[in-house]
Amino acid sequence: MLSSLQKLPYRFVAALTGVMAFPLAAPATPDEGAATTLTSQAVTPQPGESASQQDDGPQSAIQLQQDDGQDDEVAEGDVAASTAGQATPEQDGNACLVRTICSVKQTIRWQSPAWTPSECQRIADAIAASAKKYDLSPTLLLAIMINESDMNEKAFRASLREGKVYAKDGGLMAIRCVLDRKDHCVNGNVRGLAWKQLMDPVTNIEVGARELAYWRDGGGVASRTVRLRDGSEVTKNGPCHHQTHGWWAHYNHGPRYIDKGYPRHYPHRVAVLDHALATVMNVDPPELKQRITIHDPGKRERAIDRPLEARFKKLYKQILSAATCSPLALN
Repeated sequence: MLSSLQKLPYRFVAALTGVMAFPLAAPATPDEGAATTLTSQAVTPQPGESASQQDDGPQSAIQLQQDDGQDDEVAEGDVAASTAGQATPEQDGNACLVRTICSVKQTIRWQSPAWTPSECQRIADAIAASAKKYDLSPTLLLAIMINESDMNEKAFRASLREGKVYAKDGGLMAIRCVLDRKDHCVNGNVRGLAWKQLMDPVTNIEVGARELAYWRDGGGVASRTVRLRDGSEVTKNGPCHHQTHGWWAHYNHGPRYIDKGYPRHYPHRVAVLDHALATVMNVDPPELKQRITIHDPGKRERAIDRPLEARFKKLYKQILSAATCSPLALN
């Protein structure tokens, strides 16, 4: 993860490399919890879920696309051939990202086809553009994508209200769309978008990045108790300063961080994927320098290089097994 890049501002690194690399995850199997995939059953939203995301529990993304039986493996040579020649540092970074995306997609996909080099390139370009626009780490975008959908662009999950589908969470970034009668979204940042448009990978990535930036930049809410001069106390709401958790927790939790139960360690689970990606890409994402998650009493502190849940142990190991990208020459 260390290279001369980490001495530069992250905006410069993101612009220089063009795109960061997608890591890999384990081929999810049904008995493994289908890792990051939404269930095919309709679900009812639970308290604390954000308008755009669902809880990150055993379910995560409905796998819609079935294996077509064709030999859809993407050889690294095919990707390398598409990026061959006298490469600039920016082209080197882009080639690394494209190669890694194809490799990871091939490894973690479950009943969905691998991506062609051109599709990997399209996804990489979308990540680079959104990361630059919203000042985000490309590795964080990739980590959330792996966690939310196993990189299945056709994955979605329907939510029911009074026996009828009223919302869907779908696409690479598992974006929530509360639907009107014409299948257009009526909620938040996706208001006015057609469901079909939201499921386009490029649009889905951009919307997910916008959501992340929103929560990072003050969208989260926290309550604090204030003692008045007369000795009484009042509770006030204000911006969440993310002192006990990574700010991207709100992408899953919504305005208020959930500090109890399984959801409380969502930031850590994403962080271990982010760290593995950053390691193979030789970059140093700034978000990994902050407090990631709350401490479990009597247990060892959670660390970005120590996944605890079985699924994330496997994903972490698979990502690190990808070919490491050489540090980019800056001279």
